[in-house]
Amino acid sequence: MSEHPNVTLINDMTCAAVAGDKAALAKLFHDDLRFHVSGPLPKAGDHVGVEGFLDVIGTIFELTSGDVKLEQQFCIADDEWASEWEHAVLGRNGKTLDTYNSFVYRFDGGRIAEMWMACTAPASNVSFWN
Repeated sequence: MSEHPNVTLINDMTCAAVAGDKAALAKLFHDDLRFHVSGPLPKAGDHVGVEGFLDVIGTIFELTSGDVKLEQQFCIADDEWASEWEHAVLGRNGKTLDTYNSFVYRFDGGRIAEMWMACTAPASNVSFWN
């Protein structure tokens, strides 16, 4: 069975995000991407476009000095929606945040139009970022 094209798009987006590749992300995201972040993460809230996405992800990479390990547990998609479950281990100042993140994606015209990221770590883990 072959991978759905939107699963491939999500995997390409993850690689571009880790690399900070704004040009690649611009091709994968709608111009007015809506990125919704919840949980004990820096910059939780609603963000717009590639710049908003990179602001959130860049802050996580900056605060962890790049000590971010991601492992996709599963990703399923159809032509309009996708869901992804990810295991993330982040290191910062000798501390570790070991958590799972849930993502939901909405597609429009073969690009990611909206994205929800929910970090499942308990709220007490917000201290990891201080």
